[in-house]
Amino acid sequence: MATRTFHAGAQVRIDGSAATLLRKLSDGKWQVEDDRSKRITEYSLNQLYSLYLQNRLVFSGRLPAPFSRPHLPEAHAKDADWELAKIRRLYVIAIIEIPTWSPAVIIAIKNVWSRIQQPRNIPGETTVYRWKRRFLNAGRDIRSLLPADALKGNKTNRYPDEVMAFVSGAIEHTFLTLERNTVQDTLDDAKYRVIQENKLRPRSDQLPLPTYWVVKAAIDAIPAFDRYAARHGRTAAEKKFRAVLGHRTTQAPLERAEIDHTPLDLFVIDDDTLMPLGRPYATACIDDYTRCVLGFYISFEPPSHFTAARCLKQAFMPKTEFLQTYPGIRSQWLAHGVPIELIVDNAREFHSASFENACLSQGTSIEYAPRKKAWFKGKIERFLRSANAEIAHGNPGTTFSNIFDKEDYDPAKFAVVRFSTLKEIAYTWIADVYHQRTHRTLGVPPELMWANSIHPEDIPVPEDPLSLDFILGQCEERTLTHKGIELHELYYNSPDLTILRENLGDQLRVEIRVDNSDLGHIVVLAPDKSETYKVPCLKADYATGLSLWQHRVCKRFANRSLETYNAEAWLEAKARIRQLVENEFMYKARRTRAKLARFKNFDAVTPTEDKQLPEDHAPPLTSNDVSDAIGELPASGMNVSPPTVERPRRIVPQYRERHPADPELPGENNEN
Repeated sequence: MATRTFHAGAQVRIDGSAATLLRKLSDGKWQVEDDRSKRITEYSLNQLYSLYLQNRLVFSGRLPAPFSRPHLPEAHAKDADWELAKIRRLYVIAIIEIPTWSPAVIIAIKNVWSRIQQPRNIPGETTVYRWKRRFLNAGRDIRSLLPADALKGNKTNRYPDEVMAFVSGAIEHTFLTLERNTVQDTLDDAKYRVIQENKLRPRSDQLPLPTYWVVKAAIDAIPAFDRYAARHGRTAAEKKFRAVLGHRTTQAPLERAEIDHTPLDLFVIDDDTLMPLGRPYATACIDDYTRCVLGFYISFEPPSHFTAARCLKQAFMPKTEFLQTYPGIRSQWLAHGVPIELIVDNAREFHSASFENACLSQGTSIEYAPRKKAWFKGKIERFLRSANAEIAHGNPGTTFSNIFDKEDYDPAKFAVVRFSTLKEIAYTWIADVYHQRTHRTLGVPPELMWANSIHPEDIPVPEDPLSLDFILGQCEERTLTHKGIELHELYYNSPDLTILRENLGDQLRVEIRVDNSDLGHIVVLAPDKSETYKVPCLKADYATGLSLWQHRVCKRFANRSLETYNAEAWLEAKARIRQLVENEFMYKARRTRAKLARFKNFDAVTPTEDKQLPEDHAPPLTSNDVSDAIGELPASGMNVSPPTVERPRRIVPQYRERHPADPELPGENNEN
């Protein structure tokens, strides 16, 4: 690095403006002239030092080209280059005070060479003079004496502009594509373009064919971000070239929380039949400041408002009664409460009005992370990765996080973990392992961080736990009439709603909350927002414990197989589908078992005892009927079912049993 002094004539830049130190006055102040406006300002030496220390005053004024020469940064120089620069410096120091072209210069050069015997030949007088000029121009910076071999050679393009235009076109149409063709493919395309052009040119005006290194140099000249974006997509490029310029920090627990979903990398089996069900989903909510898990919900229900609401309910409420369900957990689960801010991604369930109303009613604001930028909620992403690695990986039935890691391993064949056991494993790991071990970033266990950062009396919780289900339920708006409230072709009514109609009117527009895991009841909010009512379904024997997805399956099954479309048919379909589901567990494919597990509705709060119908009441059904009924359904409401299509009956060949007295067939041996 060069050195500078505060002397008359020194060129500097003050706050970006070029200036010159003119003279030092008798009182010790310096006159500084602005190079553009020629305005003179007086500074004391201490003021100049202060500007220099604040990096507001920087020295400039290198000699203009061709006297100035760029030098290589020391990080790019090899040890041999540094050694050569030190040797050159000895020659420069020997002649630095000698006038140029003086006979004493040659004598000084010979004296240095006779002493160190390097380089192999004695450098010439002109060569040493060039070293001296570069050395002084750089402010006695030794880096100016480093060999600059990279600056040697011809820098002009050796190929005509027409050839380079063809190379650029080949790069644009072959290399910079999502198919990610190789440099050789690009070279072949460029050569083809040149050859086609040469066919139209006379022999005296033929264009030279580009080489591999010409194409490679043209590709390397394109900015790395643009190359990667063209070959992998802009989103992938933004992720690869992202820069951490700062962190969003929190100062207390529950100041910020993050929530997200993930499928667990583990096949689980049914608690009753012990048949593989598939991979369940996990929804987690984590506190930003303490890294404590506020809520963790496991279900076969795909990510939706329902799974997010269940996770938030677990996050808001204390875990005392919850831990009583799992007596094997030895540690406390202290983390709970309503966060001030919740970070989510752009999934559909997080943009629903029901989710927004549920969070805002508790005083929680929602912040959406930018699209496809998972690092904006990196804490929950890293936790879900750790949870998958320590809960699922290494256990029999794991699917691994990468399909190539499975090799010959069949997770369905080795699955032994029951669904209920998986939930106990997950909650035990959170309370007894994750919360108790030292967190790498915090330096202390998350539970200790929580206990030392917030007092129990300062934790905000929902005002009314009984109304939490109403707040977190799916928000709908319906008309209350004498028939009650119609929802998904089911009717809900109660004496309380009759009194409400008598007081406020015969037809009322009311707001309701629906638990999609149990259609047995809904919660109705009075039009004046003064009171809520829990209203049962009029077909309680059918709807109690029935999820919305099950209800759609039953309606579809009844419409196709029973040729009826009413509640009685749905009730019959519900019982028969459950029986078929139990039978199908034994020999259905793994992908179908996951849907069958969803139909069993592990998320229902209370089990349902279905009515058993006489066998002669229903026509015989096959497993194809239940497969059709549990097929993929539209995400929106139940649309009109298609007309029943008569399927061709499969002809089963009949084999005649051979009587013992029949003659033996040719080629058979009857010997025992």
